[in-house]
Amino acid sequence: MKFIFSILFIFLSSVSFSKTITTLTNGYVESVEVLKKYITQNIPKREKVCEIKRVPVQKTSQGFGADNLIGALIGGAIGNKIGEGGGKQGSTALGALIGSEIVRNDKQARASNNEFVEKEVCKIQNITYTETSEQITGYKLNIDIDGQILEFISNKSYNPGDIIGIRKKISYSLD
Repeated sequence: MKFIFSILFIFLSSVSFSKTITTLTNGYVESVEVLKKYITQNIPKREKVCEIKRVPVQKTSQGFGADNLIGALIGGAIGNKIGEGGGKQGSTALGALIGSEIVRNDKQARASNNEFVEKEVCKIQNITYTETSEQITGYKLNIDIDGQILEFISNKSYNPGDIIGIRKKISYSLD
């Protein structure tokens, strides 16, 4: 029994008596600071990237063409002038062959002349862009309440000079 009274005495001595009064009052917004955070994201994109490059000219030496025919005709005419008598036909044929061959050799020399041309070369590349965006996380309010400036964090934006309702709790307790 003595034990129960001891526990009851300890319990009652540790209990404090208090009273809380809640009132509603108005506060005046003195200043507002926007709270922000910055978010950086890497955004991958596929893009066509083009650049001007010097590339070798790729000419193919064609077989017998109009230019070869002109060379053969000129060569044949020269051979015809040089030839005499019965050898005129042979000289004409030989001149035509030589004229055609000269044109063919000239075409091959031009095709492998290491000529370059500027050309737009394009390819698809994966490119990553970095994008930074600003996000509002809240508002820091300095509010004048009963002549005292108090700081609050709010999700709602206010303007300086706004009047807002404040719940004020006052607690009284015995020591």
